[in-house]
Amino acid sequence: MATISKLSNPNPLTHLPSNTRSSSSSLSKCFVGFKNQTCFITNLNSSSSSLSVRTNHPLKGSLFVRCSQGSGNGTPLKKTTLHDLYEKEGQSPWYDNLCRPVTDLIPLIQTGVRGVTSNPAIFQKAISSSNAYNDQFRELVLAGKDIESAYWELVIKDIQDACELFQPIYDQTDGADGYVSVEVSPRLADDSEGTVEAAKWLHKLVNRPNVYIKIPATAACVPSIKEVISLGISVNVTLIFSVARYEAVIDAYLDGLEASGLSDLSRVTSVASFFVSRVDTLIDKMLEKIGTPEALDLRGKAAVAQAALAYQLYQKKFSGPRWEALVKKGAKKQRLLWASTSVKNPAYPDTLYVAPLIGPDTVSTMPDQALQAFLDHGAVARTIDSNVSEAEGIYSALEKLGIDWKQVGDQLELEGVDSFKKSFESLLDTLQEKANSLKLRELRNSSNGKEDDFLKWSSYLQTSTKICTPEFMSFDSLPARSLSKKSTKREVSLSFQSLTSSSSSSSSSQRINWKRPFRPSCVHQIHSEDDETTSCKLIYRQQGVERRQFLTTSIGFLAGALQMHSAFTNQPSTAMAAEFADMPALRGKDYGKSKMRYADYTQTNSGLQYKDLRLGDGPKPKIGDRVVVDWDGYTIGYYGRIFEARNKTKGGSFEGDDKAFFKFTLGSQEVIPAFEEAVSGMALGGIRRIVVPPELGYPENDYNKSGPKPMTFSGQRALDFVLRNQGLIDKTLLFDIELLKIIPN
Repeated sequence: MATISKLSNPNPLTHLPSNTRSSSSSLSKCFVGFKNQTCFITNLNSSSSSLSVRTNHPLKGSLFVRCSQGSGNGTPLKKTTLHDLYEKEGQSPWYDNLCRPVTDLIPLIQTGVRGVTSNPAIFQKAISSSNAYNDQFRELVLAGKDIESAYWELVIKDIQDACELFQPIYDQTDGADGYVSVEVSPRLADDSEGTVEAAKWLHKLVNRPNVYIKIPATAACVPSIKEVISLGISVNVTLIFSVARYEAVIDAYLDGLEASGLSDLSRVTSVASFFVSRVDTLIDKMLEKIGTPEALDLRGKAAVAQAALAYQLYQKKFSGPRWEALVKKGAKKQRLLWASTSVKNPAYPDTLYVAPLIGPDTVSTMPDQALQAFLDHGAVARTIDSNVSEAEGIYSALEKLGIDWKQVGDQLELEGVDSFKKSFESLLDTLQEKANSLKLRELRNSSNGKEDDFLKWSSYLQTSTKICTPEFMSFDSLPARSLSKKSTKREVSLSFQSLTSSSSSSSSSQRINWKRPFRPSCVHQIHSEDDETTSCKLIYRQQGVERRQFLTTSIGFLAGALQMHSAFTNQPSTAMAAEFADMPALRGKDYGKSKMRYADYTQTNSGLQYKDLRLGDGPKPKIGDRVVVDWDGYTIGYYGRIFEARNKTKGGSFEGDDKAFFKFTLGSQEVIPAFEEAVSGMALGGIRRIVVPPELGYPENDYNKSGPKPMTFSGQRALDFVLRNQGLIDKTLLFDIELLKIIPN
């Protein structure tokens, strides 16, 4: 029978800044996680020893720790496959995600994770979907920071806190591991000099020895890598998609070390992030277009084959006289880092881009799904160079079929840069909207409640519109657009019904100047279909201005109306859109707050509230039928954190490409009561949004007892934190459910 001993990882809590760790927290002595429960051991007696275990940071119940067995007195016997990966094969497992609170990383560090990677898409997801950044962002905005400066301060805080957690690993390995990566602005992907300056700036601001500055491996930025390395700054080179570009990256690293003039190179390190799964995604499409049996048989093999050849190049370049001369000065190899390790095709094994790429002096950075899969059933063995001849054969066979590896690399590089740029711009737009809201609130507070200072907007704008851009169908659905840096300035004349007026004819108006990114060629007339409701006329005057000075959407108009109402009535703004009512979840509990009842939702006798976002046009399921659904989940009662977006292209750590949608049988009690009640009333093809009070949610606050269960670590942690919290946390959940298929009994 296995015994339990201390994990070999240094304790990250000892390096947490005082404002991050609880003053009452004690240092974790031991950590044991199980699939269905977390085990706490206060006294463990064996024939030879006694062990006392205390921890304030247990793994969540959902984390599965696969154990390896050891032998010998005093040898750790309880380890995960991640520990084996590093200790037996020399590969460092890293985590490809970062969000607040960074203390969520502690269980992962204890499970064997040795570093973190981040990128603009990860931060876009983290910041836009969480309220954990609001307090700091509010301070920055009210201090006069512009949006991009505020963004970087949010990011740098996360990076610094994460660096503190991984500092023990960095120290223990003498600077060889324990790094946290932060990427320069994706806008600089074609700007060599700008990239160098941004890297210097970021390195100075983060001011941590174990930070990696990420620089893209674009043609323009390869010279930047040499320059930044020569300055003694450690670099994570990202977005490498071809062996040819990887060789240029290695040369830039070696050139930088040689140009540094440093007598001690031991603190200048680097990793080269070689992307994997995206290669198969693109080449598989090419092979399917070719369509021959030979081509189809090569699907899912290109990425691993190219990675194996990259490792051969790594071994060749980091040997010989040139490298040995650098080693004498303390130089460390630029390790290969396998990135994009999540499986995009559900037909492929879920460890396809992890298990075949295990080798010494490498890093594998894994998002939630890949990490969970490898912990669950990953096998640890050196595989990266186990069959080089087969890899060479696959590489050559693809070339014979007309696959141009350079073209593949160039296309994936362009797509990668574009994806990060879009995430970056989208996040800045989101932050601008938040900033506008915060500034409006601050203006309200400084007005001392004088009604003459503001318009009193109506609670809802029931408008129609004629817009020349064809993709905009109505004002209500008008989205924020990311356009070029130059747009136009408009004078906008708005007339709104007064909230306090007793007659529909009473109104107040004001002329406002907005800097709003929009298409300059369009002239809009937004008018009312009802004489007693709001009217709005927009007049545009073109003048070149910088974008993102003001950004709004139709939702923004509504939010502004609610805030204005709150400013002058001292009533909660949400009361305009919903009525407050006591609900069963809070009866008899002195939580000091009321549950919200939404006026546009239907409430059933059970207390479930629902709204059909799209009515289905097919049959309704019956008891005993097997149903297939897609779903999203949010902890709407606690910061609105998303815990599942499995089959939607939302990006970030919650994105999933697994098309094996969730299935259950109606009446079988496989899912929570609210889920079953909601689906039983839907028609095929419909989408229903439900607000779930705790008594209709997960039994005993455990999602392992009843579905639907989040599929990622991040999602499980977000949900588990709310369900198991003993404080005054509102456990109300929100689900979006799409009924995809009905399989009759």
